[in-house]
Amino acid sequence: MDNHAFDGHEGGPANNVRRTSIRPTLATIPSGIGMDNLAFETSEDILRHQAAGANLRVGNTESKMRSSLRRLGAGARRLTNEAVPRLANYSNIFQMATTGTRPTMEELHESIVEEKPADRGINGEEQIPRQKLGWIEGVLIRNMLNIWGVMLFLRISWVVALAGIWQTLIIICISTFVTFVTALSTSAIVTNGEIGGGGTYYVMSRILGPEWGGSIGLLFALANAINGSLNVVGFCQTLQDTMKNYGGYTIIDGGINDTRILGTILMILVWALCGLGTKYESLTQQMLVVILAVALANFFVGSFIGPQSDMSQARGYLGYRLDLIQENWDSGYVFNSGMMQDFFSVFAVYFPAGIGILAGANISGDLKDPSDAIPKGTIWAIISTSISYAIVAIVCAATTKRQATGSVEDFHNGTFLNCGPTNCTYGSYNDYQLMTLISAYGPLNYAGCFAATLSTALASYISCPKLLQVIGDDKLYPHWMVGWMTKGYGKSQEPHLAYLFTFFLALGFILIAQLDMIALLISDLFLITFAFLNYACFHVDLVQPVGWRPTFKYYNKWLSLFCACLCIAIMFMIDWKVALVTLAIVFFFYFIVLYRKPDVNWGTSSQAMNLQDALTSIQQLMHIEEHVKNYQPHILALTGSPRSRPALIDFAYLICKKNSMLVCGNVVEGKITTKMRGEILQKSYKHLRKNDIKGFCSLIGNVDLPTGVSAMLEVAGVGKIRPNILVIGYKNDWRVCDRQSLKQYFATIHAGFSLHVGVAILRVPEGLDYSAILGDTDELNINSTADGHSPVSVIESPPGTPDIDRHIGNSDTPLDNANLPDTKKDTKRGKKSKKDCKLVGSDGKELPRHIYNNITRFQKKQLEGTIDVWWLYDDGGLTLLLPYIISTRSNWAACQLRVFCTANNHEEVEKEREGMAALLNKFRIDYSDLIVITDLNKPPKESTRNWFDGLIRPFIRREELSETERVSLQAKTDRHCRLRELVVDHSTDSNLIVMTLPIARKEAVSAPMYMAWLETLTANMPPFLLVRGNQTSVLTFYA
Repeated sequence: MDNHAFDGHEGGPANNVRRTSIRPTLATIPSGIGMDNLAFETSEDILRHQAAGANLRVGNTESKMRSSLRRLGAGARRLTNEAVPRLANYSNIFQMATTGTRPTMEELHESIVEEKPADRGINGEEQIPRQKLGWIEGVLIRNMLNIWGVMLFLRISWVVALAGIWQTLIIICISTFVTFVTALSTSAIVTNGEIGGGGTYYVMSRILGPEWGGSIGLLFALANAINGSLNVVGFCQTLQDTMKNYGGYTIIDGGINDTRILGTILMILVWALCGLGTKYESLTQQMLVVILAVALANFFVGSFIGPQSDMSQARGYLGYRLDLIQENWDSGYVFNSGMMQDFFSVFAVYFPAGIGILAGANISGDLKDPSDAIPKGTIWAIISTSISYAIVAIVCAATTKRQATGSVEDFHNGTFLNCGPTNCTYGSYNDYQLMTLISAYGPLNYAGCFAATLSTALASYISCPKLLQVIGDDKLYPHWMVGWMTKGYGKSQEPHLAYLFTFFLALGFILIAQLDMIALLISDLFLITFAFLNYACFHVDLVQPVGWRPTFKYYNKWLSLFCACLCIAIMFMIDWKVALVTLAIVFFFYFIVLYRKPDVNWGTSSQAMNLQDALTSIQQLMHIEEHVKNYQPHILALTGSPRSRPALIDFAYLICKKNSMLVCGNVVEGKITTKMRGEILQKSYKHLRKNDIKGFCSLIGNVDLPTGVSAMLEVAGVGKIRPNILVIGYKNDWRVCDRQSLKQYFATIHAGFSLHVGVAILRVPEGLDYSAILGDTDELNINSTADGHSPVSVIESPPGTPDIDRHIGNSDTPLDNANLPDTKKDTKRGKKSKKDCKLVGSDGKELPRHIYNNITRFQKKQLEGTIDVWWLYDDGGLTLLLPYIISTRSNWAACQLRVFCTANNHEEVEKEREGMAALLNKFRIDYSDLIVITDLNKPPKESTRNWFDGLIRPFIRREELSETERVSLQAKTDRHCRLRELVVDHSTDSNLIVMTLPIARKEAVSAPMYMAWLETLTANMPPFLLVRGNQTSVLTFYA
């Protein structure tokens, strides 16, 4: 850079007096100098901030510095287009792509400027940011209110009465252990980067994949809705007790029916409040937590004050007494709530008390910083609430009797503890409102119970729609199942339809109106969720992908695995039948996603493990010598754009399906950019997925066809898994294409032989290239045909083809057969053809039936027939192996193999037949017939020779084929002409003909002569496959 760029003077040679140079210091030069264009667009702001910091008054000097810095910025912009690291450039975590202001490699290396799509919101509208919550109001308060729910006020005294103090503490410890380890696992996951909306579902689906993540996410959403029902029922039971104690009011029967009526009314209020949005629901939560804290303080004060009336003592509340602690220390399981209680039944009722630990994670999309808020708020909520549950349980056990009559007269007589089978309806066994009895002011405890149940109901109710909205947006399930309820309304995009669905779902469980039964149902749902959360942490930490870098370090993968196993074990200990039903529901939703195969890529730990396993397996294979018994036909098929030659891909996949690797090769002569390459490959893989073809795509540009094919054969694959067969389509336009195109096609065949791979050429009567009909799906102006050139015209067979008059002959393009009858009936199609039953052309209209039949020829069920194998030369057995593999496919099961071989004379027919039959039997290959050809060396008919001469005459006239070559190869020409006559006699009605491909010796056979031989063998025939192995055995009869 020129020093004059920093000078403060404007003049040139006329200025004899050199003004003082003002050179920018490090304080005035932005940090992105020479690297980021945007760094120089705010030079005036830099000067203004500098002046403000130093309290300087600048006049002419400021103007001079501005001018100098402008020249400095212009010079730096000319130096480079580099960008400094920015947060926006890494905001897209779903794919490795350049975003924001980061220049592309083409812009830096080749000065090619590409348009970058502008960031738009939904439907192109500007999105208004939501109101975000901090860790206290968003996670801590929400979790504490969700944990301090119905169990604290209505069931903790019942738990300690049955289990005793020490077993109650064990129950609390087990529940706390499960929730605490789950919180540690969740914290590790959520601190491994930013998480989106959906919380629990989001982290599980991004680690375990859409199948497990979607199934557990739906169950977790269901569990939250049921948890809301549980707390609404608890609210209603408390309200019923309040009505009885303060006025004796009832609605119908004072029992289940009243609970249902009150529950319905309360659910309508909850629905209306949550429908206003997270902001108003959060404000309500903050008011409720104050009421709840006052109610708990009221309870502890009342326990120290002691009984305030004879009625309180008659109901079993005696105050702190050592004998009560001794009495309630051990368990006292009895027949209660319609069943004989034990440790696990009591645990099942208590466990929902701790399930609220994920309430904050469920609304992760509404948090300011989920990675910081979720670990901090969740762990503090678990610690504080677990301690409070243990203290409340001990207070209840230390102050109340298990059973009491509740009669003041019995208390005065000293008989209030003499309980028979039915006369004791109070005490910690029977009185669910025991905390109200202990409290200093009873009505305040009712208010606390109302606040606890209502707050948990609100938190659970709002979590379910949020989860459903995120699951629906990911489109894992059919629209009728989840997608219809995900639409957002208003500035905050609230899912009102999901709220409505949750309302009816929760209302259905409210109608059960039995608290203990609902608690049993949701215990399994939350346990399975906790199990998968812990397993997700274990799995991703075990795999250790490069992207696994959580900032929360206080976790252990083995502890997470133990907790996951413990959750499953507890499920079966509580109720094995309910556990089995829960697992069945999980697998049901799992298989729905597995069947739908959603087009998502989330970088799951399963993908990372698959990559590691694949790499390990390939590395192990490198140390194992290849064996003929393990031979697999790995195919490189020159398909160009996969949509342009669907029949060629289908045929290649018949061989590779579940056996070996298929690579779809695309050679582009023109230059392609990285962006174009990505688009082509993306659409190619989309076509493969749509047609359920498991294969790979390889694209090479800026080379001719033989060079590109050689490169792909040499570098495609990895280790021992690399293509060993080259499959190409027959060049139908070889007689009319330009000379260079024909030479390149011929050189491609030689390239396959030179690289020691098998070569197969497929020809079908209607042709393979349908790019002109189906359209250019890549939407790019490039040449990408299999032979490297767009065909001028397609000639299936030359005029005057002898010895066979087929209605499919003399076809210039596939469209020319539009007026011809279909020779094969439209039989029952396989699964793939059903899925792709409507193909549209480049004009957007559905293709005619006969065109569709030609395109899907190798997808359809074949009629009963034969596959004729003309095994003329020993190429290692590939000519026999490929048709055998095809015959094992379900669509070709009705086709039997017929094997043709040759003998020199009639005396050797039986000997040749026996030898070939023995060989086929040792190869364990079933065949329907074995035919030995004896007159292959017989001269061909004159009409056949004349027809062949008509093929090569134009090339001789253009001096592309010499007369000397024609004469020297006459014997081979006669052999091919005679072979054609034999094929016409024996195989014109077969479903597929497979023949050993003749090899053209280098420098001895020209491209026109070789193509004339292939034309002679294949013209106007059924689907014809010419195959030549690499002269290495691919079959063996050894075990």
